[in-house]
Amino acid sequence: MTQAFQSPGFAALAAGRAVETRLVEERWQAVAWDLGTDRRRVVTDRPGGVHLSEIEPDGDAIWWFDSDSDERGRWRREPFAGGPDGEALHGVPPGRPYGVAFDRTGALAAVAVGVDGVSHCYVGPPAGQARLIGSAPGYLSLADLSPDGRVLALGGRPDGDDAVLLWRTDGGPAAGAAGGGGLRLWPIEFNPLAVLDPELLLVVEEDERYTVATWRAGTGLRRYPDLSFDAQISAGWYRGPRGVLIQHERAGRSRLLLAELDPAPVVRELGTPGGTIHDLSCAPDGTLHCVWSRESTPPRPLVLRPELTAGARATTRSGPGPHRTDPDRTDPDHPGPDRTGPDRTDPDPDGTSRGRRWTARPYGRIHSFVSTPPGPGPWPTLFLVHGGPATHDRDSYDPRVNILVGHGYAVVRTNYRGSTGYGARWQHEYDHRVGLAQVEDLAAVRAELVADGTALADRTGLCGFSWGGYLTLLAMGVQPDLWSLGMAAQPIADYPATYRGTTPALRELDRQLFGGSPEEVPERYRAADPRTYVHRVRSPVLLVVSKDDERCPPEQVARYAADLRRRAVPHELLRVDGGHYSRRTADHRSVLAAMVRFAGQVWPAPPAPPHRPPRGDRPGGTAQPMEGGEQP
Repeated sequence: MTQAFQSPGFAALAAGRAVETRLVEERWQAVAWDLGTDRRRVVTDRPGGVHLSEIEPDGDAIWWFDSDSDERGRWRREPFAGGPDGEALHGVPPGRPYGVAFDRTGALAAVAVGVDGVSHCYVGPPAGQARLIGSAPGYLSLADLSPDGRVLALGGRPDGDDAVLLWRTDGGPAAGAAGGGGLRLWPIEFNPLAVLDPELLLVVEEDERYTVATWRAGTGLRRYPDLSFDAQISAGWYRGPRGVLIQHERAGRSRLLLAELDPAPVVRELGTPGGTIHDLSCAPDGTLHCVWSRESTPPRPLVLRPELTAGARATTRSGPGPHRTDPDRTDPDHPGPDRTGPDRTDPDPDGTSRGRRWTARPYGRIHSFVSTPPGPGPWPTLFLVHGGPATHDRDSYDPRVNILVGHGYAVVRTNYRGSTGYGARWQHEYDHRVGLAQVEDLAAVRAELVADGTALADRTGLCGFSWGGYLTLLAMGVQPDLWSLGMAAQPIADYPATYRGTTPALRELDRQLFGGSPEEVPERYRAADPRTYVHRVRSPVLLVVSKDDERCPPEQVARYAADLRRRAVPHELLRVDGGHYSRRTADHRSVLAAMVRFAGQVWPAPPAPPHRPPRGDRPGGTAQPMEGGEQP
């Protein structure tokens, strides 16, 4: 059994039991972990793997979401010690998983599922009959169930009237913490020790600040100004009645803080190594279990043991998404206002160099991670464009980077506008110029790398997955003179068509990005659509699609390929299995192998010069060609 790359989920009332989602024979499966004996039992054996698993608070049973590649399915349940599995809640229709939660004892469970564009929330005893609590059109995520099982916290659009919804499980009147008016809210979780008077933890974005907050029925929303940051955070309750654990990042690096809310916030930073904390959970004894990596180090467990305080605590949850940090902290990886260009280069033992770069623009600095092969440049250069857009590249291990660098390419990971981790303004303020602002940033970084001798001007290309694939296709048409290669896996190739065919959650994201639907703001979608510029594409393009992809449907990519074919643009359309995000590692390897092969065909390695024996003071030897077409 290989190492888990997700942190365990611990049973709140059974300290010796946990569940992990681990790679088992190259597929993610749910695994029961007995901490007392350190024995693990593989619970699931799904051909396509599973990506969600939970454990009941009393540790009696493991839950996992059983779905095929179309992402629809049901929650299943199996005793911790083994035995027959069955439906976790009866009467819940198959749908997309929008959240699961338990009350304090585990006697009541709640699930939210998306069915045909509507969010439904059900509650019931584990393995028992569920009852419908409420439904709403669009996407609502289930944040938590109150410890007494009486209130559900759900989150919708952060700046909308449904930012935080509180539904009573007995059918009583609903409540909410108002959003809008420049206020954005994310519900996190209920305080597990506030049983009689439920207290909800939230993150509030207001005036470009992200602040820890709480909500109670009697007092409403309460912000904690001493726990306010210049960019996004995630948080969770931690041991004791007023403890909060906060995770945030600066320039792609993580740190953790512990805070006591009352009487006045007292904050203590936990010592963590440089790099990224990918996932985090808390054992009942307060021990923090992290999955950590940095660019040169694959993900591995990191266990932190803060000073324990009185009062047992169960688990903490990740917050509303991306994380950010305090602007006043001195950090060598966050340059001052006048500092741009290369930041630092860290050579690996094999000669690979890994550096961080800041590219100055009138609207701010663009942060990139640059990895180069051994020896002198310039090199053929691939921009590995991250998806999202609400995410960012980090100082973290990415096997794709290592493989591409190993084939002789410089690899650039750029946190363009729209990326998280650099503040609200960097994420949101580009006037709904979706895609266009981002490819401008990629072009600016490219120009700097060509000018300083890192990148070969005639061999710079783009490689992206999902929204990164979308930016790849858009740039190939908007900036045809800059990019001589494009490789896009599961991309948006026809934006209006993708909007109509994608999931409700992604339609809501698109409405936020564009300020409306294609019917409401057609000119914005037209300006952002790769098909608008397909007639300008000249360089070879690799397209990868999955027939089961409901996020970026394959039909719209096939139409883009047909456009290229009519214009005699060299391209390849590769069809794969596994949906939008395959849970099989072999699928990811095959796609990357196809990209390496395609890049090697488009940019063949130069022929080696004829061998000449050493003469005089001239160094001898034979130059080694770049193995551009070798399979990883």
